[in-house]
Amino acid sequence: MTEAASEREKSIRRVRRFYEISAQREWERLEHPTQGALEFAINKAWIKKFLPGSGSRILDIGGGPGRYSIWLAAQGYCVTLGDLSPDLLAIAREKTDEQEVELEQLVEANAVDLSIFTDNSFDAVLCLGPMYHLLEESDRQAVAGELIRVLKPGGHAFVAFLNHLQALRAAVNQDIPFFTPYTFDIVKRWHYDHVMDFPVAGIFSPAWVVHPRDVPPLMERRGFRTVELVSSQSLAGDVQAHLALFAERQPELYKWVLDELVELANDPTIIGSAWHLLYIGEKP
Repeated sequence: MTEAASEREKSIRRVRRFYEISAQREWERLEHPTQGALEFAINKAWIKKFLPGSGSRILDIGGGPGRYSIWLAAQGYCVTLGDLSPDLLAIAREKTDEQEVELEQLVEANAVDLSIFTDNSFDAVLCLGPMYHLLEESDRQAVAGELIRVLKPGGHAFVAFLNHLQALRAAVNQDIPFFTPYTFDIVKRWHYDHVMDFPVAGIFSPAWVVHPRDVPPLMERRGFRTVELVSSQSLAGDVQAHLALFAERQPELYKWVLDELVELANDPTIIGSAWHLLYIGEKP
């Protein structure tokens, strides 16, 4: 085994181990008012703009416990959910039963190699997590290549990325207890090398982060036509706790605020403030 292959296997084991520890937390994250509810709402709104008709086949690779898969299946789509983590897939099976929806397939799969699927198999593809974990450019290019291969012409890919520009903002956040002067080397690596790697159990790492301007070229090199780049938190990433209180105290105004946040999410002046980026690309 080459050194690169060995490192890749080590990274896969770490990813599986992380989700083994935090599988239930990952299901809960996208409904938590300060962790993922805003991201989920904005992503769904933007994905919905480009979805094919009901009944179409959709691949949700790296879909974890199935939040997006279940949402899509409930609308009549034929959804295949794939993930590296058997623990996350187990939760997805449990949740699909609870919510009485049916998925076309649940498969253990790595986004780097989708050879279990034939060319032009899906009308749309979601990849809302795998890019976070790929430290090697060759692996990221492999994922982009596999997504466009399995996607039908005219179909859209929805791909999530972590925003590199948040490193300094996170470093000065006094609510994050593991940032101390002794972790400066780790923060600097995050900032300069685009790798977030905290050697602390239960921390989401290692992870690769990308400057927003570099996302479209990465995907376009594999043949995608860029349609949109979206901030998954719009301009409210740092006020999600306040937004949750606003929803509770001013429910009659909350829908208007959320609609406006969705509308602004692709504004070029806002994208840099995102914690998560959503890339939308079309296969010509």
